[in-house]
Amino acid sequence: MEKILDLKKTVAELVEENPEVSEIMAEIGFKEITNPVALNVMGRIMTIPRGAAVKGIDLAKVIAAFEERGYQVISDDAQSRQGRIRNFIERLSSGEDLDSVRADFVQEFSHVDAQEIMTAEQTLIKEGMPVSEVQRLCDVHSALFHGVASEPPPGALSHDEIHAQAASVNPDDIDALPEAHPLTILRAENAALETLLDTIEAELDGAKRTDVMFQHILALGDVRSHYIKKEELLMPLLYDYGVTGPSQVMWGIDDEMKRELAMIIKALKADEETLPMYEARIRALTQRIREMIFKEEKILFPLSLRYFTQMEWYRCYHDLPDMGISFGVPIPAWAEAQPWLDQEAARLAQSQVGGKLQFPTGELSMEQLTTILQLLPVDITFIDKDDVVRFFTNEGQVFTRPLSALGRDVMNCHPPEIIPVVRNLIADFKAKKRTQMIVHRYIRERPIRVHYQAMYDKSGEYIGTVEFVTDHAEPLEKFRR
Repeated sequence: MEKILDLKKTVAELVEENPEVSEIMAEIGFKEITNPVALNVMGRIMTIPRGAAVKGIDLAKVIAAFEERGYQVISDDAQSRQGRIRNFIERLSSGEDLDSVRADFVQEFSHVDAQEIMTAEQTLIKEGMPVSEVQRLCDVHSALFHGVASEPPPGALSHDEIHAQAASVNPDDIDALPEAHPLTILRAENAALETLLDTIEAELDGAKRTDVMFQHILALGDVRSHYIKKEELLMPLLYDYGVTGPSQVMWGIDDEMKRELAMIIKALKADEETLPMYEARIRALTQRIREMIFKEEKILFPLSLRYFTQMEWYRCYHDLPDMGISFGVPIPAWAEAQPWLDQEAARLAQSQVGGKLQFPTGELSMEQLTTILQLLPVDITFIDKDDVVRFFTNEGQVFTRPLSALGRDVMNCHPPEIIPVVRNLIADFKAKKRTQMIVHRYIRERPIRVHYQAMYDKSGEYIGTVEFVTDHAEPLEKFRR
């Protein structure tokens, strides 16, 4: 006889159906369940999810305990689903095969919309689960959102139904956006990217090994500037609105794919004849990129449209050109944004007019100082004592620095895997455990020096951190001659 544990039922109802429930619950930590009086009084109104919350017992462990005893656990309770999501992550962390976890996930969550799963992920992150662990689930729930499973379970939603549920904003609202709107541009880039993926996969299927194919793989490198646009312009703003889960998970997956693509391109540049060795990795990468396109179109973009103000969209548009052109998609003029752009330009010009700025060693006008900073062969970013980005120059474009970063917590300007490093570094600066950190590394094949320096006032109080970024490619080339 199949054993069912319906978490919508009360504890008393479950024990009445199967007395073994009482024994299992006692083993988990619900000792009171063995008391007939407690079972009769509290058991008539208490469910297992509610009892787990009261006693501080992880619901996922409760469910796992019953499943180990052969129970099929069913519930439409959101807390229960969150516990089940945690269980899937733990199964992946323990080394279980991805395909088997995917199959179970699709079976159980075919009726749950994407927004709820993203909310559950965000809650797990807030509760302290490392972002890297939550990222493990990204490839799993793509099976549900993107139709990876070859045989959807009986009763699963169709592809169109899943799309409709996942979008919290009417698709017509996105389709009706002006051609110069940032989301329209990003969606056009996705369309061009999908065409490129189609071409690469068709060439792989045709076993063609041509210079043209190599050029197509190189062209895939534009995905980096596309990801930078969403990471620098959309995700930090969503952070400001408290929507952190989807951004943190997507950013981490983006970084994994960028590293994989960089490795493949570097290997093929060294020897194009090795392309057959990388075919499986290229196919896996193109699939992951397709799944990310889906997540952007059905989760990230609708969420952004739902929360952002019109002025915030104008600011995103203003910063778009600094992120670069992706897949040949132009950035057209946006007439609606022009009055705001003109106002910002006038405000900046006005700020450069007036008297001199007095320094211990002389004086400069604001225009003179701004021009000097722009001519320096170094990018500068200043973070104040409260960890807020207050100033930057970015002529070298080693790292992207949109104007929207100003006034933002520096932690929200970095990918998840870097945040602990930044947080620890600033903590050390504040505690004076160290006063600087210098890193030399290649970034996009360019030799870069990054210098982080703590700043203190005359009394020794911490007043902020300044970052200097220098590209050493030109001087190193001069010394080689």
